[in-house]
Parts: sequence; C-alpha cells; structure tokens
Amino acid sequence: MNLWLRQSVHLLFTSRVRASIQRINNYPQKLSTGYRKEVAMMQHTDLTSTYVNEFDRHDNLSSQNASSVQLAPLKRIARGLLLGFGLSLCFMQPAGSTNLNDISMTPKQYAYYSLGDVKQYKCLATLYGKESAWNPKAYNKSSGTVGIPQGKSVWLLTATPIQQVEWGLRYIKHKHGTPCKALNHWKQFNWH
Repeated sequence: MNLWLRQSVHLLFTSRVRASIQRINNYPQKLSTGYRKEVAMMQHTDLTSTYVNEFDRHDNLSSQNASSVQLAPLKRIARGLLLGFGLSLCFMQPAGSTNLNDISMTPKQYAYYSLGDVKQYKCLATLYGKESAWNPKAYNKSSGTVGIPQGKSVWLLTATPIQQVEWGLRYIKHKHGTPCKALNHWKQFNWH
C-alpha cells in the first residue's frame, strides 16, 4: 500500500512539474511579445523615443531581450525547487511506527506521553516507583509479580520496558480507571 501511495504521488508530482515547466517555458514568449509592443508604443512618443534610439545606437536594447535575461535564472531556480519538492515527497519517511519495539523513549517518557496528564503521570510514577522502582526486571517472590507494573502475566517476563508500561496502563484503565485511583487503592490495600 505504501509503495502504491508513493508511486501515485510521484506520478501526480511528475505531471504537475511538467505542466509548470511548460508554463515557465512559454512565459518568455508572452513577455517578449508584450515587451515588443511596449517598445513600439514608446517609440511613438517624442520623449521616450530619444532614449530608446540612444540605447539602440549602443546596441543595448536590440541585442538583448530583457525578459529572457531575467527569466533564465528563475527557470533554473523553479526547476530546482520543484525537483527538490518532488524528491522529498517520493522519499518521505513513514510518519511513525505503531510497533512498540520501535519507540525510542524511556518507560517514564512513554508513560507521560501516553497519559498526557501531569497529575495522572505523577500518580503513576509514584505507584510504579513504589512497586518496582521502574525496574523492568523487578520480581516479587512473595506475590509472583514481575516487571515495571508488577503484574502476574508470564508475558511480562519477555516484554520490553515500553511494552510493560503499555500493559500496566491498560490494566489500570480496566481495573481502576485512572492511575490516581490505582495509587489510592495501593495506599489502602498495598496492591493495585
């Protein structure tokens, strides 16, 4: 699916670039035609015809087309920008991964990001600080609980720290609703 999307974007971009380049290439002819009309109109007036003829005598105005002199660098810049933009669209990195193994955060950062609430994060940090000290290899022999959330799941033995936090957050949401309610339960019963 991702390859199909990139190819579609590339095709769309290529057709737009070609159309833009064609418009840029046609621009000097339109401008030079208008420029010629303007010079012809200026030659009919007494005041400006003196200046135009003076420039023509020194071969300035007739040997150069002002529109093409100024547009050549603009064409190169426009083509370069369009090419750069097109390449950036074709080689964009994926927006993000949904795989918890690809996340490069600490367990605490992940918990804070997942909760999005400072108060709830402080409650969770206190709870996990007392339960396991945020140690993913923590093991309580008396209760048989493991990992950062101190759960009884065998899966937590092989889970990454981020996966353990995710598991713990889902457990808290299911059992208590919020980390602060789980902390209050822990303070009353010494487990959550």
